Amino acid sequence: MDTIDLRNLACPEPVIRTKKAIEAHPNAVLTILLNDAASRENVTRMATSLGATVAAEELGGDEVKLTVTTGEAPAQAEVQPELVACTVPQAGARATVLVKSRYMGIGDDGLGRILMKAFLKTLKTAEPLPERVIFVNGGVHLTTTGSEEIDALEELAGLGVDIVSCGTCLDYFGKLDQVEVGAVGNMFDIVSHLNRASKVIAP
Repeated sequence: MDTIDLRNLACPEPVIRTKKAIEAHPNAVLTILLNDAASRENVTRMATSLGATVAAEELGGDEVKLTVTTGEAPAQAEVQPELVACTVPQAGARATVLVKSRYMGIGDDGLGRILMKAFLKTLKTAEPLPERVIFVNGGVHLTTTGSEEIDALEELAGLGVDIVSCGTCLDYFGKLDQVEVGAVGNMFDIVSHLNRASKVIAP
């Protein structure tokens, strides 16, 4: 059993290192040591998405040992030609919205709050609807307990829009357990979503 000590590493390093270890060790049992709640959640979600099973053992304090049992190695990809045509987004492709603050725009914060409320309420009328809305930094206050935007976000989620809040940001503000709508994501997820998006809107 290989032991990987990922304690005291900043996000998204624990996720990246665990992903590499899973891919490099098919049909193996890995022991992952962590001491951060957000990293624990993120590593567990990523490992599960790759087909691994995860069992957690509390070690005291914030420390946890994850026992990750990996599956079969993914099949080798066919050799690709040296030149591959770029994929051009189709007309009407759904965008990803990146919300970086509880305010919309720069200037007066009071006006910024009014604009953000109106933006999120109006977003449900967009055609096509965005594929997802990602909240980072101060934007995570909008998805957590006490937010006035929860109803608007729940309505978007009901229409099939993915709502994702940055786990590191939630942990920083002490709100990791206060998410009212959507899922908690890590930086690996966020970069993947933004990289695959046909377009990104940042209000």
